[in-house]
Amino acid sequence: MPLSLTRAMTRTIAPFAKQHNALTFGIPIKRSTHRTIATMATNGKRKHDASGAQGSSLKKSKGGNQGKWMTPSHKAKLTAIKGRTLEVGDMGFWVTCQRHKEMRAADEILSICEDYAQKLFGISSDAADEDQDQAEPEEDIEDAIEKELAAMKKPANKPKDGPFDLLRMNVDCVLFVRTRAPVDPLVLLREICKDAAVAKDRSLWRSRFINKLTPVTLTGKATEKGLEDVAQKVLAEHFQLAESETETGDGEDGACSYAIRPTIRAHTTLKRGDIIDKVAKMISKRHKVDLRNPDKVIIIEIFQTFLGMSVVGEDWEAMKRYNIHELYSAASKSAADSEESEKQAEGEEEETNAQPTA
Repeated sequence: MPLSLTRAMTRTIAPFAKQHNALTFGIPIKRSTHRTIATMATNGKRKHDASGAQGSSLKKSKGGNQGKWMTPSHKAKLTAIKGRTLEVGDMGFWVTCQRHKEMRAADEILSICEDYAQKLFGISSDAADEDQDQAEPEEDIEDAIEKELAAMKKPANKPKDGPFDLLRMNVDCVLFVRTRAPVDPLVLLREICKDAAVAKDRSLWRSRFINKLTPVTLTGKATEKGLEDVAQKVLAEHFQLAESETETGDGEDGACSYAIRPTIRAHTTLKRGDIIDKVAKMISKRHKVDLRNPDKVIIIEIFQTFLGMSVVGEDWEAMKRYNIHELYSAASKSAADSEESEKQAEGEEEETNAQPTA
């Protein structure tokens, strides 16, 4: 650094150092300090400390993204997700995922839903339109900035017309995907899990961070009245209800067995035993309870002040209760076991062929 610049810096800080010498610093600024300041001015950045950290160590992590820097697009997306709330009458499905991987899991499930919506229902989601926009040729940086700013200024809680809305709940590891007609969450999740169950090659796996998927045919308030209202509508499509027994008689035609599987999160009003008793009393006695091998499973999900219900088939247990992480693991293990069995069979065949004939 030119000597004149160093002297100029010294003259600049000298009055400050003289003023605070006795009160703050305790000793005059040394020549080595001047050299340090000169080096910092030359490099244009602060020195790293011994631990490798840069800047203040008092910087706190921000929730949601663990303090990581986010692009304007990512911020807008997170704001939009937080602006959406679960409402009475919604249908869709719950998603559980790895802790602190909610956004990664959200990207995965929306990508999966986009593909299956096209395959099963012949529609595309808003996620597909966003991906298409991102895939356009590179544009001028000023235009890109203007587009990002325009996206951030859009109302975060504006409802979308697409078949899927992602709702991030105020609890770790839990998301909710709201679906709109013609998407049927029961059909959607069953097809996703059927494909996951036979994905023996890791290249076929569609997710790393998603765990369990739970369908919701209808959502209501998590109260006794809300439970009764939701059960009346959902169960009527799959069972004969107790209140209609006198109209059709007590025959066994169409009778099936069932089990009730409630899950309660962040809720203390409704108790598990009371939920099971109330729902069971609403179903005709022609349908028998079978906890081991039921023909149908009544899924009840309670989260805070909301209650959701759906009815799935007998293969729900075989499909790991729609836990696609476990389905992928089971498929991979099955492939490995099959390969090992083939190797053993080949080895035994070679040994047999190598033995001399009598």
